[in-house]
Amino acid sequence: MPVWKLIEIVGISDKSWEDAAKNAMDEAAKTIRNISRVSIEEFDCKVENDKIVAYRTRLKIIFEVER
Repeated sequence: MPVWKLIEIVGISDKSWEDAAKNAMDEAAKTIRNISRVSIEEFDCKVENDKIVAYRTRLKIIFEVER
């Protein structure tokens, strides 16, 4: 029976939420194998001087643990 693990990560971009999610996945894929599902849980922005300076997405990543 497989064992699955769930982690949460945050991606950041100065362009868009989509780019923030892609950045998070690109980084996660460097060290995590067997990713089977990603769920985007939250979107938010960092604001400075009344302007958006960063887009952030919080992702849940589910992957199978190797034995």
